[in-house]
Amino acid sequence: MSQPKRKEETVGKEMKGDEALAYVIKELGIKDVFIPYSAPEFIFERLKQYEINANVTTSAREAILMADSYSRENNTVGTALIVPGNKVLEATDVIAQAYIDSQPLLVISTVRSYRDTGRSRIGELRTPDDVSSILAPITKLRERVVSIEEITVTVEKGYKETLSNRNRPVYIEIAEDLFKLKAYPLSPAEQKPEKRTPDKNTVAKIGELLGNSKNPVIVAGYGVLASGATKELIELAELLDIPVITTFRAKGSIPASHPLSAGEGLGLFATSEGSKLLEDADVILAIGTRFTQLTTAGWSMKIKGYLVHNNIDGEDIGKVFMAHVPLVADTSLFLRELLTVMKSKFKEAIKRGSQEKIKTYRKIYILNSHGGLWPYDVVRVIQQYQFSKVFIDLTAPTLDFVRLPIERPYTWITSESLLERTIAIGGIVRSNDPHNIAITDVEGVISNLGILSTRINKSKGILLVMNDNGATAIDVASSDIPTISKTPRSENYDNVLERELKAVTVVGVSDLKSALLNIDPNRINVINVKIEPDYQSVLF
Repeated sequence: MSQPKRKEETVGKEMKGDEALAYVIKELGIKDVFIPYSAPEFIFERLKQYEINANVTTSAREAILMADSYSRENNTVGTALIVPGNKVLEATDVIAQAYIDSQPLLVISTVRSYRDTGRSRIGELRTPDDVSSILAPITKLRERVVSIEEITVTVEKGYKETLSNRNRPVYIEIAEDLFKLKAYPLSPAEQKPEKRTPDKNTVAKIGELLGNSKNPVIVAGYGVLASGATKELIELAELLDIPVITTFRAKGSIPASHPLSAGEGLGLFATSEGSKLLEDADVILAIGTRFTQLTTAGWSMKIKGYLVHNNIDGEDIGKVFMAHVPLVADTSLFLRELLTVMKSKFKEAIKRGSQEKIKTYRKIYILNSHGGLWPYDVVRVIQQYQFSKVFIDLTAPTLDFVRLPIERPYTWITSESLLERTIAIGGIVRSNDPHNIAITDVEGVISNLGILSTRINKSKGILLVMNDNGATAIDVASSDIPTISKTPRSENYDNVLERELKAVTVVGVSDLKSALLNIDPNRINVINVKIEPDYQSVLF
C-alpha cells in the first residue's frame, strides 16, 4: 500500500491492518471487545499488545449479544469484532433489537477480499455487498474499508456515529487483505459525538407553561437515562414540585422511594397514583420517550392537558400523540436549559402539594386468594433482597416485575420491543457480580441454552426462570392493548433445567427464599420458579 504524501497526517508508524485496527480501538478508549474464539490468532495478539480486553465467546451471535448487554449496562458503546464477516448474520435479531431500543453498538467485521470478488471464497455470500445490504434496515451506518490508511478514520467515524443524537448500531467491515499488508494509517480526527441542542425560544415557552400550570406531570422515558439526565430530572421535579411517572424501561431514573415518584406505566398499565395524576394534569412534560405500545398499554392513556414532547429524534414526535409543543433535542441538554430558565423564575422550590396527592392516590396491590405461585408473589420476595443489577426480559410471566422498586439509575436493564429474549441472558452470562439477578421465562432459557451451558461456571449471579411451562404469552394481535393469553403449549422443562444448568426448582415462597439464601457466589445460580399457569397479573 502506498504511503500518504504528508506523513504528518498519519500515526507516524507503518502498520499492518490488524495493528491499525487495534490502535484505533485503543485511541477511542474502548477497553472491552467481544470476539468469537474462531477469529484468527493474530487478532487476539494485536488486541493484547494494545491492552484491549478480548472477551472470547463461542460464536458471533454470543459476541454481539454480549456487546449489546455491555452497552445497555454501562450506557456506552458495545463493541463486537467478528471475523469472518458473514457470521454477523447469526445475530441479526440482536442487532435489530439494539436498533429499535436505540443502543450504541459498534460491529466491526470483515469482507473476504476487495480485489477479486465473486470467486466463491470460503465464507462469502453471492456478492461482497450482501451482508451490508441485509443489515441496512437495522443499522445507522455501514462503511467498508479497503485501505489501511482509512481503517483508523472509518472506525472512528463509526464510533462517533453510533453515539451521535439517537444511539443505534453501526456496521464497519474491513477487507481481510489488509491484515497482510503494511501502510501508514491516518491519524484519528478526534471527532466528538453530535447532540442536538434545544431551541431556546421553545424552552422558554415550556418554562412559561410549567410555571403557570396547576397540575403538571412529568413522563420520563429511557432518553433520560441514555442522555445521563437523571440528576437534572430530579432537580426539576423538586424545584417545581412535579410528580414523575416513568416508562417501564426508564425505571431508576428517579428512585422508587422518592416522594415525587408516581410509579411506572401509562394508560391501563399505570399505577393508581400515576393514572389519577395524569388524568388531572393540565401540562404533561414527556421527555425522552416514544410512547411505546407496552408502557402505554396500547396507547390507552388519554391526554387532556397540554402535551410537551421532547425526544432526540423527530420521527417519534407526533407519531402517537400530537404534541402541542414539540422539541427535538438531546434530553440532557434540554433539561439543563430548562433548569436555567426555571431557576431564573423561581428562587425557591414551588409547593403544589404533589407529595400528598401521590400518597392519597397510591393503592396497595392485593392478590386474590390462590394456590401455587403467582408472578407478583415472586416480586414481593425479590424486593426484600438487595441486587446490584436487574436484567429482565419482559414476557407474560415476568411482566409484573415492572412493579419492582428500583432505587438507582442504570440498575434496571430491559427492552420494551419484545423482539427477542436476550436481555436477561446477555446480562447474566457477562456478570461477575454474585448480587446481579436476571429474570426471564422458560423460553428465554431454552432458546439460549447453549450460551448458558458454556458460561454457567464462568459467570456469577442469579438467573430466575419464571416457568409456567410456556402456558401464557403476551397477545398483541387481538388488540393494541397487550393482554396475557393462554397458549396450547404446556411443556415441562424441569429435567432439562436441572440436568443442564443445575437449576433448583421451587414451588412456594419458602422454597424461593431458601434458594436465594443458599446461592453459590462463584457461578450462575439458576432458580426454576414454578408459576401457576392460571395466575393473574397485577397489571391487568
